[in-house]
Amino acid sequence: MHHHSKSLTGVAGVILLIAVSAAHAADLAPRERQAPLPAPLTAQVFTAAVLARNASLSAMRQALVAAVSDIRPAGALPDPMLSVSAAPRTFGSGMGTGEDIEVSQALPWWGTLEVRKEIAQADAEVARHDLAALRLRLAATARGVFADWVFVHRALAINAANQSVLAELRHIASVRYATGKASQADVLQAEVERTVLAQQQLEWRRKIAVVAARMNALLDRPPQSPIPLPAALPAPAPLPPAATLLQRARNHPQLKALEAQERAARAKAALAGKQRYPQFQVSAGYNSMWSDPAMRPMVGLSFTVPLDQGKYRAEIDAARAQARRAEYDLENQRATLLADLSAAYASTHEAAKSLALYRDDLVPLSRDALDVALSEYGSGRGGFLEVLTAEQHQLDTELGLARAQSEYFDRWAELERLSGRGFAMSNVAGTSR
Repeated sequence: MHHHSKSLTGVAGVILLIAVSAAHAADLAPRERQAPLPAPLTAQVFTAAVLARNASLSAMRQALVAAVSDIRPAGALPDPMLSVSAAPRTFGSGMGTGEDIEVSQALPWWGTLEVRKEIAQADAEVARHDLAALRLRLAATARGVFADWVFVHRALAINAANQSVLAELRHIASVRYATGKASQADVLQAEVERTVLAQQQLEWRRKIAVVAARMNALLDRPPQSPIPLPAALPAPAPLPPAATLLQRARNHPQLKALEAQERAARAKAALAGKQRYPQFQVSAGYNSMWSDPAMRPMVGLSFTVPLDQGKYRAEIDAARAQARRAEYDLENQRATLLADLSAAYASTHEAAKSLALYRDDLVPLSRDALDVALSEYGSGRGGFLEVLTAEQHQLDTELGLARAQSEYFDRWAELERLSGRGFAMSNVAGTSR
């Protein structure tokens, strides 16, 4: 009795979810997909916009609506059959038209309807968990693409800053060349380096267009739709313990969907077992062609005779094999998910260390080295090659920092997806400079 009540509660929750989601999609989809995104664009706002506007979620919601709508018909009896027949030669006779009216109802073997309803409920659970898993995938994808959006803009800004540095360096080289303190090769080399940066700038602008198209695809908008400039990436809170994430992952929607598939497969095996028993049909009718009124009412009972039991045993064996297959799929997917989560945890931990190394050591050192090289070259104590080398190192480390920030955020997003739900993210924009 408790199990039955729990099932009804779960179904009621599914129906409520569908009603809210369907109303939300119907109300927001036409309007929200055209609404401009706020500027500056944050990761949280973009992710929420993707979850509100992406059509694949709307399609999955409709699949859930269809699955839940199938529950009631699965547990219902087939419609009764009304049969009316008449004897043509009695038309217009003095005795009246002879007719036979019958109502019949098919009755499956005991418990068949309950099993069919159980299968439909499990299918609805699969659809519900598939919807939750899709939301996780879309959220992780949206955060990863947003991280790329931040990176390409940061790279473009770094490129512009380095072009300014090279313009200043070219000016210094020109002054020194005019006073005979440097060769013309220094001026030409500075111009070459600045031209290389200009070419790289074109490449970064192309990448911005590519990332913008990917973001618009997630929003189901035309690829040329404007995307606002990004805000800085949020700084993730300290990683939860690995054991905590592994425990959470055991309730991942992907695993819950497979568990529901296993329940459906076992119920189908039970249903196959019931097909080997007779199927009944009861009927009641009235035949006016009997002369004795007492003999005109009729009742009947018919049933199938399942003689070929080998056929049914084969169906049962096939259904049980499918149930075992679902069990093994669940076991394999659980092991794979936990392994992927462990790998993602280690990857995120490594990304945190790499980010700290760039932020705390490499970038400050490269900036100081470039300042010193520029100062010494301007005073005549240093060579032009040392300045170019320092400038290149500074460019590489700045880009390395921006890339590390993007990768760290992207790996956090994947870690959240694999754990089955998000966890705390700081609102402090402390990962960009």
